[in-house]
Amino acid sequence: MSDRDLLHVLTALAELAGNEAGVAVAVTALDERIGRGRSDMRTPLNLASLAADGLAEQVDATHWSATPAGIARHGEDEDYASR
Repeated sequence: MSDRDLLHVLTALAELAGNEAGVAVAVTALDERIGRGRSDMRTPLNLASLAADGLAEQVDATHWSATPAGIARHGEDEDYASR
């Protein structure tokens, strides 16, 4: 997975969750937010990579949430981008 794709998915996850850790977000909402077609396999793969890094966690078969570390990382990325 490219870092760009991972950042894109993490940003969408954090923003759809209102920048709150533990808020469940549907994969379909993520796909819509980042402009991917329904059931695009890149999204679950990206989420699994984020989970391996401790930035996201699977809530159930169709929902994921950002972890506190994921929200912190999103904030760091936003701060960096606004420089």
